[in-house]
Amino acid sequence: MPATDSESTVIAARLREAREYLEFTQEEVATALGCARTTVTEIEAGRRKVSAAELKRFARLYNRSTDWLVGEPELASAGANSALHTAYAQLSAADREQVLRFAEFLATATVRPTGN
Repeated sequence: MPATDSESTVIAARLREAREYLEFTQEEVATALGCARTTVTEIEAGRRKVSAAELKRFARLYNRSTDWLVGEPELASAGANSALHTAYAQLSAADREQVLRFAEFLATATVRPTGN
């Protein structure tokens, strides 16, 4: 089933958001994916649909799930019945995005000695 216009808009926005978050240029993404920069531009602008194979390559490059790229929430690998999953599921979409950004920050933060 082809993506609707609103789904395509979400995908385009998520791809652009992920690229900008990682501070990649469209040229860098195009080189990594083996396509023209104009292809990345057209996809991010929503003027060109992205194929399933391309979506998987974007997901690997951006270290995001394909679910997140298509607008679904990205859940941690916690069990489906865990307190974390339950609390996360009750958050608004904006709050879930903030939790995800904070978790990414924590995952990449440098561990510092405690000074004991």
